[in-house]
Amino acid sequence: MNFEEFQQMARLYVVGALDDEELETFLTARKTFGPSGEQFLVECQQLNEAFALSLTPERPKPETKIALLDRLRQKLRPDNSGS
Repeated sequence: MNFEEFQQMARLYVVGALDDEELETFLTARKTFGPSGEQFLVECQQLNEAFALSLTPERPKPETKIALLDRLRQKLRPDNSGS
């Protein structure tokens, strides 16, 4: 793996998008690239945190809340078998 491939995987790593095989490959490469790899990984983590902080959560639509509460009520009814 070259450093450019490592950088691509690092971006995916910080958002938790690597499967088990990719994660194993990435962790091996992480050791190989040493301090330069670690520095790039820290930059990716900082960017990810900044991006997450910049997002504002959307309020759910009222009809979504009503539908969810209706489903919960149905499941909690004593005469309902939970299906």
